[in-house]
Amino acid sequence: MLIADKRLWDEYEMEPITDVKEVSVGEVFTKVGTTAVYEYDFGDGWMHHLALVDRSTHPAQEVLPLVISGENACPPEDCGGIHGYKKLLEVLKNPKHPEYREYRVWVGSKFNPTKFSTDACNKELMKLNKYIKEYEEGF
Repeated sequence: MLIADKRLWDEYEMEPITDVKEVSVGEVFTKVGTTAVYEYDFGDGWMHHLALVDRSTHPAQEVLPLVISGENACPPEDCGGIHGYKKLLEVLKNPKHPEYREYRVWVGSKFNPTKFSTDACNKELMKLNKYIKEYEEGF
Protein backbone atom coordinates (compact mmCIF):
# COMPACT_ATOMS: atom_id res chain seq x y z
CA MET A 1 0.00 0.00 0.00
CA LEU A 2 1.32 3.43 -0.94
CA ILE A 3 0.19 6.21 1.40
CA ALA A 4 0.83 9.78 0.26
CA ASP A 5 -0.64 13.24 0.04
CA LYS A 6 -2.66 12.92 -3.16
CA ARG A 7 -2.19 16.62 -3.85
CA LEU A 8 1.48 15.91 -4.53
CA TRP A 9 1.23 12.80 -6.71
CA ASP A 10 -0.22 11.84 -10.05
CA GLU A 11 -1.85 8.49 -9.39
CA TYR A 12 -1.58 7.61 -13.09
CA GLU A 13 2.21 7.56 -12.81
CA MET A 14 2.32 5.32 -9.74
CA GLU A 15 0.51 2.48 -8.09
CA PRO A 16 -2.85 3.33 -6.50
CA ILE A 17 -2.42 5.82 -3.67
CA THR A 18 -4.21 5.83 -0.33
CA ASP A 19 -4.53 9.45 0.73
CA VAL A 20 -2.63 10.22 3.91
CA LYS A 21 -5.76 11.86 5.34
CA GLU A 22 -7.79 8.67 4.96
CA VAL A 23 -5.68 6.34 7.10
CA SER A 24 -4.42 6.51 10.66
CA VAL A 25 -1.19 5.18 12.12
CA GLY A 26 -3.27 2.64 14.04
CA GLU A 27 -4.70 1.31 10.78
CA VAL A 28 -1.22 0.74 9.36
CA PHE A 29 0.40 -0.63 12.51
CA THR A 30 -2.28 -3.10 13.53
CA LYS A 31 -0.19 -5.48 15.62
CA VAL A 32 3.23 -5.76 17.23
CA GLY A 33 5.74 -6.70 14.56
CA THR A 34 4.10 -4.65 11.79
CA THR A 35 6.72 -2.84 9.70
CA ALA A 36 6.65 -0.04 7.15
CA VAL A 37 9.10 1.95 5.09
CA TYR A 38 8.81 5.74 5.03
CA GLU A 39 10.69 7.76 2.43
CA TYR A 40 11.52 11.29 3.46
CA ASP A 41 12.68 13.74 0.81
CA PHE A 42 12.26 11.92 -2.46
CA GLY A 43 15.15 13.94 -3.93
CA ASP A 44 17.64 12.69 -1.35
CA GLY A 45 15.97 9.33 -0.74
CA TRP A 46 16.11 9.02 3.06
CA MET A 47 14.51 5.67 3.86
CA HIS A 48 13.18 5.13 7.38
CA HIS A 49 12.29 1.62 8.49
CA LEU A 50 9.56 1.69 11.11
CA ALA A 51 8.36 -1.13 13.32
CA LEU A 52 5.74 -1.44 16.00
CA VAL A 53 7.71 -3.04 18.81
CA ASP A 54 5.21 -2.66 21.63
CA ARG A 55 1.87 -1.14 22.50
CA SER A 56 1.73 1.49 25.21
CA THR A 57 -0.14 0.88 28.42
CA HIS A 58 0.33 4.50 29.48
CA PRO A 59 -2.66 6.60 30.40
CA ALA A 60 -4.66 8.07 27.51
CA GLN A 61 -3.88 11.62 28.67
CA GLU A 62 -0.16 11.15 27.98
CA VAL A 63 1.07 13.51 25.27
CA LEU A 64 1.89 11.58 22.12
CA PRO A 65 3.84 11.06 19.93
CA LEU A 66 6.78 10.61 22.25
CA VAL A 67 10.37 9.65 21.43
CA ILE A 68 11.84 7.33 24.05
CA SER A 69 15.28 6.73 22.52
CA GLY A 70 17.44 7.32 19.48
CA GLU A 71 20.95 7.55 18.12
CA ASN A 72 22.96 10.26 16.38
CA ALA A 73 21.98 13.67 15.10
CA CYS A 74 19.58 14.21 12.25
CA PRO A 75 21.39 14.92 8.99
CA PRO A 76 21.03 18.52 7.81
CA GLU A 77 18.31 19.28 5.25
CA ASP A 78 19.33 18.96 1.61
CA CYS A 79 22.73 17.46 2.33
CA GLY A 80 22.55 15.21 -0.72
CA GLY A 81 21.17 12.00 0.74
CA ILE A 82 23.26 9.32 2.34
CA HIS A 83 26.24 9.92 0.04
CA GLY A 84 26.25 13.67 0.66
CA TYR A 85 25.94 13.10 4.41
CA LYS A 86 28.83 10.64 4.31
CA LYS A 87 30.97 13.27 2.57
CA LEU A 88 29.90 15.88 5.13
CA LEU A 89 31.02 13.61 7.99
CA GLU A 90 34.36 12.93 6.29
CA VAL A 91 35.00 16.64 5.74
CA LEU A 92 34.08 17.54 9.35
CA LYS A 93 36.57 14.97 10.67
CA ASN A 94 39.43 16.82 8.99
CA PRO A 95 39.82 20.55 9.82
CA LYS A 96 42.53 20.74 7.12
CA HIS A 97 40.13 19.59 4.39
CA PRO A 98 39.70 22.33 1.73
CA GLU A 99 35.90 22.33 2.25
CA TYR A 100 35.97 22.15 6.06
CA ARG A 101 35.23 25.83 6.70
CA GLU A 102 32.38 25.90 4.16
CA TYR A 103 30.76 22.77 5.64
CA ARG A 104 31.24 23.94 9.21
CA VAL A 105 29.56 27.28 8.44
CA TRP A 106 26.71 25.45 6.71
CA VAL A 107 25.93 23.06 9.59
CA GLY A 108 26.89 25.46 12.37
CA SER A 109 29.51 25.23 15.09
CA LYS A 110 27.23 23.27 17.45
CA PHE A 111 26.48 20.44 15.01
CA ASN A 112 27.66 17.14 16.46
CA PRO A 113 26.77 14.10 14.31
CA THR A 114 26.95 11.70 17.27
CA LYS A 115 24.71 13.70 19.60
CA PHE A 116 21.06 12.75 20.11
CA SER A 117 18.63 14.36 22.48
CA THR A 118 15.26 12.83 23.28
CA ASP A 119 14.32 16.13 24.97
CA ALA A 120 15.04 18.12 21.78
CA CYS A 121 13.08 15.63 19.67
CA ASN A 122 10.11 15.76 21.99
CA LYS A 123 10.18 19.57 22.03
CA GLU A 124 9.94 19.51 18.23
CA LEU A 125 7.11 16.97 18.37
CA MET A 126 5.18 19.36 20.61
CA LYS A 127 5.11 21.67 17.56
CA LEU A 128 3.60 18.98 15.32
CA ASN A 129 0.10 20.48 15.19
CA LYS A 130 1.61 23.85 14.24
CA TYR A 131 3.63 22.24 11.43
CA ILE A 132 0.58 20.39 10.14
CA LYS A 133 -1.47 23.59 10.12
CA GLU A 134 1.29 25.47 8.25
CA TYR A 135 1.52 22.63 5.72
CA GLU A 136 -2.22 22.62 5.13
CA GLU A 137 -2.32 26.41 4.75
CA GLY A 138 0.31 26.10 2.03
CA PHE A 139 -2.25 24.44 -0.27
